[in-house]
Amino acid sequence: MEQWTNDTVNRTVMALVQQLTKDWTKTKVHSEILEIFMKMRMETKTEEEYVSLLLTNVAFATESSFALNKIFELILLHKQFPPAEAVQAWLTDAHEKIQEQLPTLREVYRKHFGDEGNIKRKLELSYCPVLLSNRIKTDFIFAFIHEQNQSMMKDFFHADPKAVLEALHHISGFFASMILEGIELI
Repeated sequence: MEQWTNDTVNRTVMALVQQLTKDWTKTKVHSEILEIFMKMRMETKTEEEYVSLLLTNVAFATESSFALNKIFELILLHKQFPPAEAVQAWLTDAHEKIQEQLPTLREVYRKHFGDEGNIKRKLELSYCPVLLSNRIKTDFIFAFIHEQNQSMMKDFFHADPKAVLEALHHISGFFASMILEGIELI
């Protein structure tokens, strides 16, 4: 097969993400997200603690998104399907490294979001799509490497890895936004 065009990459990733998320209902996803926020609220005693926890979670989720991109990039560049255990180990390793860097990362993210009064709202609105987008990316990567899908997915090795990564990033974000549309945060 010859090199894929960006349009082919985008259409294929869109179809695959659509297939992955076809059974996700807005009601169920909204309920899961709201449960996460309620759990964070219950874990904290004050608004300041809640914002601090939210900041930590946004930093962790955003850095996890970068890690997922890097893992998928490695798969695409090496043009091999690693076992799911290896991908899980890479993800666990990345999460441990992110955890170690959180004190520094929190400060970077605090500066990014600012200290004004609506930081809580900005963090909440950022956390939802990143969290859901990460779930889509994770499911996509594990579906990509799954033994039953490898014969179809190997065609992605003919595409520009940057185009595939960009498509997955934008399309997972787009689907996350569509699914989250209308969510009523507390």
